[in-house]
Amino acid sequence: MGAQTVLQPAEGAPRETRRSARLRLTELGLSWGLVGFLVILVILFSFIEPTFFTLANVRVMLLSQAVLAIVSLALMVPMIAGEFDLSVAANLGFSGIVAVGVMSRDGLAWPLGVLIGVGVGVLIGTANGLMVTRLRVSSLIATLGMGTVLEGLMQWYTGGTVISAGIPNAFVQLGQGTILGLPLPAFYELAIALVLFYVLEHTPFGRRLYAVGGNPVAARLSGVDTTRLTMWALVLGGGLAGISGVIEASEIAAGNLAVADPFLLQAFAAAFLGGIAIRVGQYNAWGTVIAVLLLTTGVTGLELLGVPYFIEPIFSGVVLAGAATLLQAFRRAGTARAGRG
Repeated sequence: MGAQTVLQPAEGAPRETRRSARLRLTELGLSWGLVGFLVILVILFSFIEPTFFTLANVRVMLLSQAVLAIVSLALMVPMIAGEFDLSVAANLGFSGIVAVGVMSRDGLAWPLGVLIGVGVGVLIGTANGLMVTRLRVSSLIATLGMGTVLEGLMQWYTGGTVISAGIPNAFVQLGQGTILGLPLPAFYELAIALVLFYVLEHTPFGRRLYAVGGNPVAARLSGVDTTRLTMWALVLGGGLAGISGVIEASEIAAGNLAVADPFLLQAFAAAFLGGIAIRVGQYNAWGTVIAVLLLTTGVTGLELLGVPYFIEPIFSGVVLAGAATLLQAFRRAGTARAGRG
């Protein structure tokens, strides 16, 4: 009996080692699987529709996905901390409208308009953070209420009309200009993603933010100020939403309350989908950017193929549901492995 007791762990160890190796290979494949799927879509659409992979269409795609990528990153930051910001799309719309409004109606210089627009986004994020951390309101309820308030404020500020007169050309060029033939907003997106990647992956703030989202009780017991980090996550998300609003307003050279609505579903789809790429089971900057590129590629390809207009929201909704389901499955698997360890 004693010999059997000694041999059992030794026999089980190779099986456990092989299982761990298979899990690591599976995670590696999943980490880059989204990139592979993106490449497959590009090849497929290019083969079916030759106009898909042309320089003109690539420029359009890069321009159309830049604002979505930034607002998706704005949504991702609070999600890392375990909170949801349902006001990001309304924040985008209101920040852009205010930025355009102070230039068009009040005659302010465009740099001031940009600062005010981004500042509005920061204030909205701060208000969300105070409701969640100080008043202990659920982030879903607090930000849903904030988004509803912002919808009303946009109606009041614009009077239901589009603000397009008296906008400085320099401001318009922020969204419509190019570098090396590529749209400027794509470079803004890249810069923001790089900064977020560094902050989230290589600073104590980022590591603690992931800890708060992973297990807030354990993080608090370890001395992490979960309240302060949650507050900053919502403020940072609000500021990024404000930036995306200003860029969107400069792209369309107007303040239009109708542009904000489609962003919320697509941003959630991108953020959840990004959680199953690069760092499987965790929201991350590069995964979110890749997810946005995938969504944009899919929607653009379908449009070029002439599919009915209602296919786009169906596509985004299916991606959102599927990504959320897979993300939860990966997290449960990770928790189970940690428990066995």
